[in-house]
Amino acid sequence: MLVAESSISLYEQLKLLIKNDIVNKVYKPGEKMPTETELGERYGVSRITVRRAVKELENEGLLTCKQGKGTFVNHPKIRSQILDLGGFIETALKPGSRTTRVLSKTVIEATEKVSGFLNIKEGTEILQVKRLLLEDDSPMVIDIAYFPLDIFPDIIYKISDNISTFKMMREEYGIVMKKAYKEFSVEISNVEQSKLLDCPPGEPLFSINKIIYNAEGRAVHLSNFFALSSRITYSITVEEDYRSIKVK
Repeated sequence: MLVAESSISLYEQLKLLIKNDIVNKVYKPGEKMPTETELGERYGVSRITVRRAVKELENEGLLTCKQGKGTFVNHPKIRSQILDLGGFIETALKPGSRTTRVLSKTVIEATEKVSGFLNIKEGTEILQVKRLLLEDDSPMVIDIAYFPLDIFPDIIYKISDNISTFKMMREEYGIVMKKAYKEFSVEISNVEQSKLLDCPPGEPLFSINKIIYNAEGRAVHLSNFFALSSRITYSITVEEDYRSIKVK
């Protein structure tokens, strides 16, 4: 309830109320907000007060105003450490919130680019797995992974929705993951990616190539990762002995 005589301005009170409703999922991520008129009637304030509160929430990253479409609740961003060795999808999964969906599992011949990353002969048969990471049924990440079949001969039968492939590689195939090499870039989504991620073509994406090496130094896994930049924040923690971190 808003208090007109309070030392806190009406728009600040309204902002806190709407923020609390977003946290409590009265307004759910991805959902369209009521119009300024509807919010004004609901909370008993003017459209000017509503507009200022909504603008503040937009500046804080909780809402997005899309011209001609309305105002929408943003999904909370996933935070990921750049130096993490494990799989992003695996560490990002949360029971009941984030899920993975297998789009395809196909045995293919390694292209020149893929064979170069995995240090195998071009044309070698490998498994390609395409997955989608979703939060509350909203897609946010496309993951295209490659598995050498001489190391993982039957993994095609074991990969399914909501399964951690990194956990499987460790526990079922005895892989000791010693090192990871990552390449980061930013690109715009093409038509196919936009369709899978339910976003307009040209949306900024994080593009990440990651190679995992075992204890013997062999490349055992390659993944190409495309994530909506609006949904993920990457960070790096640097300690006193930062010179030991190899960043190229």
